[in-house]
Amino acid sequence: MKTKNIHQFSRQVVEILPLLLREFSRREDNELTRGQITCPQMVTLDYVWRHGQVKMSALSELHSVRKSSVTVLVNRLISQKMLNRRHDEGDRRIVWVSITPKGKKVVSQILNQKQKSIEAVFCVLTAAEREQYLSTLRKIQRSILENKI
Repeated sequence: MKTKNIHQFSRQVVEILPLLLREFSRREDNELTRGQITCPQMVTLDYVWRHGQVKMSALSELHSVRKSSVTVLVNRLISQKMLNRRHDEGDRRIVWVSITPKGKKVVSQILNQKQKSIEAVFCVLTAAEREQYLSTLRKIQRSILENKI
């Protein structure tokens, strides 16, 4: 019975998600919605923005891909002047990535627009419904961070 319920749930979520994504995209105008950066690039920019300076190996772990794949992703963001790269002074095998002022501006704009979109879409929920939704998302977040999924 549990399998059937989760299957029905997943089918319904799959039906709803494209509508939500379209609605968020319709309300936003930024590098992400215009296709100038990809979702993995946005995840990278956000991660570097939140952590300041990070090692390429951390980005590889973040995306669960090889360092060579992260290098391609980072190279594109460097060419767009959103990230900088430098070798560690003590160990040249270690490569550090940091965000540029342009990258900070892009991330900030995207996150601000996302917040406004979320407010507009979720305003139909009561405060209690929003709290329940947020509680559910936090439970999923904890499970992901604890590698239980």
